[in-house]
Amino acid sequence: MKIVIVEADPLIQEELTEALHKIGPDYEVAPIAKNAREGYDMICRWLPDLVILDTQTQRGDGLTLLRKLRRERNTCKVLVLSECPRFEYIKQAMELDAGNYLLKPVKIPELKRAVQKAEKAIETEQGLEKVFSVPNILLSCLNGQLIPDKILDRMTMEKFGFSLENPAEIFVLWLGNKYEEKNKEARKLLMDVKSHTVKFESCVLEADAWDALLMILYHGSEGMSQYSYFKNSVVPMLCDNLKEPVICVWSSLERILDLPVAIREMQEEREWNLLLGKGALIRKEDIEKLEIVPFKYPTELEYEACKAVKQGNRELLINCYKSLFSHCRENRYLPGEIKAAIIRFNWSVANCYRSIWEINAELQIQKQLQAISEAVSWSQITDTMEIFFEIIDPNFKEEENIHVSKLVQRAQHMIQQYYDQGITLEEVADKLFVSGEYLSTQFKKQTGTTFSETIRELRIEKVKSLLRDTHLKLGQISELAGYSDPKYMSRVFKETVGMLPSEFRKLKY
Repeated sequence: MKIVIVEADPLIQEELTEALHKIGPDYEVAPIAKNAREGYDMICRWLPDLVILDTQTQRGDGLTLLRKLRRERNTCKVLVLSECPRFEYIKQAMELDAGNYLLKPVKIPELKRAVQKAEKAIETEQGLEKVFSVPNILLSCLNGQLIPDKILDRMTMEKFGFSLENPAEIFVLWLGNKYEEKNKEARKLLMDVKSHTVKFESCVLEADAWDALLMILYHGSEGMSQYSYFKNSVVPMLCDNLKEPVICVWSSLERILDLPVAIREMQEEREWNLLLGKGALIRKEDIEKLEIVPFKYPTELEYEACKAVKQGNRELLINCYKSLFSHCRENRYLPGEIKAAIIRFNWSVANCYRSIWEINAELQIQKQLQAISEAVSWSQITDTMEIFFEIIDPNFKEEENIHVSKLVQRAQHMIQQYYDQGITLEEVADKLFVSGEYLSTQFKKQTGTTFSETIRELRIEKVKSLLRDTHLKLGQISELAGYSDPKYMSRVFKETVGMLPSEFRKLKY
């Protein structure tokens, strides 16, 4: 506990200091202030928990100092000392929220009781401060633990400038199965958004059960929505930094108390990501404006897929699935109808494999189809499809050792085309309808090198070629080879080739 003493009498100063060190060896006692002016300066510098204040100080009245502190909303505990037992002084001190009023000469047992009482009150208030915080209030509201209450509204308004009856806006960032891995990074990005704006107050909450982060915006400019700001600036920033597929959802509340209902609705709205795609900020008002068309189930494609299974033509079967996914993604169908179609398609294909099912395969298949019905992203669906094929045909993924799969061949072709344009593993995987993790594993397994190593090798060869055959400057070469920074290019070049680009150019000339 930090203590400031405002006392003019040197003898009493010494007695108080000695007594406080005995009462609490860990107390931090500031240098003694001899008058009200020194006391005020010391209090402003030290920000003490407790002030021991003489009512009659040099150059000013102690109660006047206390009155000034209270006007400035300084809520520190105050213990008043006085030689005057007059009721009017005691009454003034109590009205200014002094914790105790001790008469001089101060008796040590009385001082001890008064100081320990103040310390206990401070500890209680600090505990309440931790509990009565914006995150805890909003979490309690989210969990449905708060009901309309005038006293609570008044307290939150006085302390935080808003009440639960006020409007708010919610931004949900869903991270899916990457929640544990990306949680800290995503939270930091949202906290940066919070710290760099003065247009609204906000609170970031972790919703572990939903694999999501919630950002609740409150106390903003009246009538000013932050939707456009988040759609045009925040969402693209999050997608660029997190790389992994994320889903962003937005909602406006008439009052913060409606938070539980809003979150449930936003959970359901996530599946519109299947239609709106990466980088969208999903909002109920925008969903309602979409022109949805009736789903046309591709019966002929299903027949072709079943035929491919019976013929053992796995390449044709994969192409059927690619056509199915393209059909679902290129038209404005309801998300529920898209998932229902994929489930129906899978059952038809699975029934063609029934002769090689394991005994418990049907339950496993049902589990994967249930996962598809609950999916809110294409990466979830493609990950589930990999498991589905492993169940219906354990040999489905086997490839001859001397061949590279069509999947990896297409990835290699895309790398050759776009390596100098900053293409990423996730972008390639998305175009090939597989997860980044799966493509990375298969690429390494079948080629013996990683995706990033392949990109680097192609870029270094490009740099070599430009160093040998042109007189371009390093900045120009860097840009043509897909590097944004010439210094970084030089460092990678030296690590790979063993010399700087300038040394390589001299050597070759």
